[in-house]
Amino acid sequence: MAVSVKIASFMERRARSRFATTPGTRDVLPPESTRLVELEGRVRGRFAAWGFREVITPALEYSEVIEEPRLRDASFKLFDADNQMLLLRPEMTSPIARLVAQRLRNSPPPHRLSYVLPVYRRTGVGRGQSAEFHQAGVEVVGSASAAEDAGAIALLADVLSSVGLRPGEDFAIVVGQSGFYAGWLRHVAPEAAPGILSALADKDLARVDALAASLPDEAAAGAHEIPRLVGPVSGEVLERARRYALGEAGGALENLREILVHLDVHGCLDSVILDLGLIGRFGYYTGVVYEAYSPRLGFSVASGGRYDELLSRFGAPMPATGFAISLERLLAVLPERDPDPLVVLVGSSPGATAAARTLRALGVAVLQLAAEEPPQKAARYARAVEASWLAYPAGERVKLAPVSERGVGGFEELSPEEAAGRVSA
Repeated sequence: MAVSVKIASFMERRARSRFATTPGTRDVLPPESTRLVELEGRVRGRFAAWGFREVITPALEYSEVIEEPRLRDASFKLFDADNQMLLLRPEMTSPIARLVAQRLRNSPPPHRLSYVLPVYRRTGVGRGQSAEFHQAGVEVVGSASAAEDAGAIALLADVLSSVGLRPGEDFAIVVGQSGFYAGWLRHVAPEAAPGILSALADKDLARVDALAASLPDEAAAGAHEIPRLVGPVSGEVLERARRYALGEAGGALENLREILVHLDVHGCLDSVILDLGLIGRFGYYTGVVYEAYSPRLGFSVASGGRYDELLSRFGAPMPATGFAISLERLLAVLPERDPDPLVVLVGSSPGATAAARTLRALGVAVLQLAAEEPPQKAARYARAVEASWLAYPAGERVKLAPVSERGVGGFEELSPEEAAGRVSA
């Protein structure tokens, strides 16, 4: 290959790269963008109905705000003009904790805060996961009550139900208690506890068993069995767990029972599965932890739990609990829904503008194509913008026709009221 051709090829590749999205990010186009924005609105509505107030935090935080090693490793890092390291927020729990400690220190707790914001993580890029995704979540800061834990789980079930998922069929919330296994291990095998807990946080049961093999027989049997205590609330999980309720594990199991009593009152036990091996992926969890799953997706849709020690780092020790929903993952498991009908009204005349205004006043979504296009060409445009109807002004009336992939149907001349009724039917 001639040198000039190689240089031209290199410059072309570099030009294409310059205008591409960065690795792990993407442009979100209709109809996915429309569905995502609608989903955000519906989730916000449920958060507000439960009394949560929405906050917005900066995308950039000083690196000290995020202490969790897994999150720091997954963060995008950069430096400001003073050479201080900044992180693009990889999650919202720590920024909310910082916000409460700094901005709401003099307000009476509990603080019930919600957010709907993008977060950024390098981990998973190249394996089909995005580096930028949207989270919606709530945090209750300033209350250690089991009723607040149960309320957060019930709100999560409410959100998932409100967007069209059926509890127990389309989703389940797996609930554990991070203090149960840890408390039992610290009672029977304190030296081995850190390694086994690290393996369990990675959900690596083979490594848990390998580490437990060096323990005395009774301890090894418990280390093997507890992570496998999984089942419905009505099953034998809690009864089998009683034999391990030693030391701190006893209090953790009692706390879990109390939360379940409240969840029963909320009427959402049918969506709950117990898993006493669930301890949470991040080290700041101190009590109940949970993850929401759908059979349509191999990843959790939401996760959360209690973190009573995190705010101490910001000089305002307070108990706290909350959860985050991955909106892109939730969108992936929702049933497909036809978009709201849209009419493309063709014409640049004042009469066309008047017809569009009249239809909008009757509740019809109208895109006025201010051009004099023939029906076939206008129908192609209508399909491109996902409109299902095509209209032309006709004096005080409109000519209306359905649009499909096969083409444009026959036009009918209708009054605006008749056209609105036809579109909405």
